[in-house]
Amino acid sequence: MMAGMTTLTRSTLAASIALSLLSGGCFLLGEGGAKFIEADDVRLDLPGAVSNRDVDPSMIHGDLHDAAIRVTEDVNTWVTSMVETSARVVEYLDRVPETSRDGNTRVYGPYADRDGRDLGWLVRIDESADTTNFELHVGPRTAASQADMNKLMSGSLVATEEDRSGGFTLDFDVVEKYPDIKGDAAKLYTYAGAVSVTFERQLGSDFKHIDMDFQDLSVLYEGFLDDDAFFSDDTYTYHRAADGSGSFRLALLGEWDDFGWSGPAQENMTLEWAWTPTGEGRTRGSIVEVDGVGDMKHGDLALEECFGADGYLTWRQINDAYLVEAPEYNLGDPKSCALGVDAFDK
Repeated sequence: MMAGMTTLTRSTLAASIALSLLSGGCFLLGEGGAKFIEADDVRLDLPGAVSNRDVDPSMIHGDLHDAAIRVTEDVNTWVTSMVETSARVVEYLDRVPETSRDGNTRVYGPYADRDGRDLGWLVRIDESADTTNFELHVGPRTAASQADMNKLMSGSLVATEEDRSGGFTLDFDVVEKYPDIKGDAAKLYTYAGAVSVTFERQLGSDFKHIDMDFQDLSVLYEGFLDDDAFFSDDTYTYHRAADGSGSFRLALLGEWDDFGWSGPAQENMTLEWAWTPTGEGRTRGSIVEVDGVGDMKHGDLALEECFGADGYLTWRQINDAYLVEAPEYNLGDPKSCALGVDAFDK
């Protein structure tokens, strides 16, 4: 029933978040061996049984559960690509000296893009004690100095033997100014706005917090059969405690018309997920009008699910208005839920 939410979550939110992660670590280790953000710092890790997609035909995975799984899989795929890209650039920078110094800041570039794109890159790295501050600037291939370029991203990392924390801000307006930055998967999308990613991670436990703050981020998808526009001025959060329990939440304003239950007006979609240290969990999703704007067929939509440690559905419920469309949808017993609704408040 909720496949429309799943598809659009993958094709828009994941693409926009993923681009920020992909661009977030590409050029930031230099000759001095500067510490930088690692894939594990920003990877969305799920309980093992929950992320296992081997399907038992006699069992059911929840629609919201599937949506959450696919979001994390897509984001993590882009993170892996980011690390691979980083390794190539790091290997290159480790073989060359810094171009110049600006006080304590090492400057690398401008360098023409090694893949032949009409891009030039400049990296600034400033280290002190456990902290690394960095900036990534991009411009045309012919850029002769930083003045010819725009700041694509800036951020910092604090790394000790016990924990790591930091983050970065990515400017999507700069991405659009230099569209060759975008990989093939993102070329059907037009972006505006910015996203700030922060994280905190303990090396001796499962504790990890990742927050992605969207700042007037808009995404226009111009596909072969349909165009869609999406917007977010919200925060995507992934919080995992030291014992492995966790939660995440995302929100996006967009068009949810895959099944004819909505028209071209935009509504706000929210997806929340929480799980215990042993992997049982609860999900909650909604599509609602904002300031009276929206054209859902039966008004606001609300869906809740619970699943066991094996990842399979134990209970689900859709609001009564949409039972008209899916009369057999509700199943199971809410008493099967290992978590109450207060789990989303943590």
